[in-house]
Amino acid sequence: MTEHCEHIRPLAHVPNPDPTELPDRAAALDRLAEVLDSGAPETTTVVAIVDIDRLAAVNDALGHDVGDRLLVSTAKRLAGAIRPDDVIARTGDDEFVVACTGLADDAAATEFGDRIRRALTGRLAVGDVDWDVSVSVGVTVAGPDAFEPSRPAHRRAQEVVSHAHTAMRAAKQRGRARSVRFDDELARRARLRTELAAALPRAWRGGQLELDYQPIFSAVDERPEGAEALLRWNHPTHGRLEAHEFVEVAEETGAIVPIGDWVLDRACESLRSLIEAEAVDTQFSMHVNATRLQLATPTFVDRLLESVDDHGLAPGHLVVEIRAACFVDHDAVEVLRSVGALRDAGVQIAIDNFGTGSEALSLLTEIGADVLKLDGGLALPAGSSETDMRVVRALVSLAHALDMQVVAGRVTGLEQLRRLRAAGCDLVQGNLLGPPAPLSELRPRMER
Repeated sequence: MTEHCEHIRPLAHVPNPDPTELPDRAAALDRLAEVLDSGAPETTTVVAIVDIDRLAAVNDALGHDVGDRLLVSTAKRLAGAIRPDDVIARTGDDEFVVACTGLADDAAATEFGDRIRRALTGRLAVGDVDWDVSVSVGVTVAGPDAFEPSRPAHRRAQEVVSHAHTAMRAAKQRGRARSVRFDDELARRARLRTELAAALPRAWRGGQLELDYQPIFSAVDERPEGAEALLRWNHPTHGRLEAHEFVEVAEETGAIVPIGDWVLDRACESLRSLIEAEAVDTQFSMHVNATRLQLATPTFVDRLLESVDDHGLAPGHLVVEIRAACFVDHDAVEVLRSVGALRDAGVQIAIDNFGTGSEALSLLTEIGADVLKLDGGLALPAGSSETDMRVVRALVSLAHALDMQVVAGRVTGLEQLRRLRAAGCDLVQGNLLGPPAPLSELRPRMER
């Protein structure tokens, strides 16, 4: 980046126990408010939120003293990547905020975020361990509203920082170690998330939530082996929402815990009704999804087993699907503890969305599981090469060696089904054989 930030009067030193000795969030907001009050709409003011990826993992593995040294190192490198007089502060356990003004245009603002990311990414000696350090960066350009004098400057500063934080969160969701700039689409999603978060508690109490069920078939003879319970929200204004559109919001607000209990109870009730109607045999299994927060909740296992018992089912009737990413989050210890307790009780565990992250392969040997569920992109969709076929064959062979069944998701074509059979997959799921449907439609499909 050739454009330089104009000098911003440095923040006054604020004494605090922060090992980086940087000012805190409140001081940063005060200084940014001054910048917005003294600037003009045509001035390009850029704010970036910088988040150290997996700092909690460093603290857990190496101790907080080592984590503090990583924070200090990051703060020094961050200061070296910007002008000395730009606004810089530490705003959270693993977050920093940077602000500068005077960039030439929006493209330069994007490059500003990339420049910070590159400066803070690389292999670093942390304690006695070489650690691959990366950061996720969210960048926003303060628009004309941020300079509107009719609103309190501090409120405007908070909004700008909030926009940068939204962009940083998007960088995390897209895989970490990247820079994302706030735009109109992220603004729309942020408004929707806020709206959904407020409405969720009323949704599950008011009967707006329901379950669809997607059958899972044998890849060999297409016999129904199970079904996955899929959460849906009949929103009064946004229509029918699928789980991926609101589950993350539910987890952030904590609403996923009571909603998850409701899903478990309803799914067990549905399986009992299928068995009693003799629509399925007693080996049929019900798959339910569990999030990181559910698994980290101390009472989750007891509540699940209570629901199984209340409906006269055996623990083995239930398969709990857990996204691969949950096993590598900073609080994976609690997740693994719940997984171990569930397996000890006889509940089956499925690693879901396998193939979406760089850590995924190690999960096969390190995590005790019964089912491996291939991500749709890995399940030999149209356009797959012979190399893709060999990769899937190798994964299936490894899973079988570890006594795991392999489920291929999002099967949409006959040729894809043929390839999956040839690769040795045990089970298949997708719209080709059966799209998600209410229980009333699932029963006759199972009987056929």
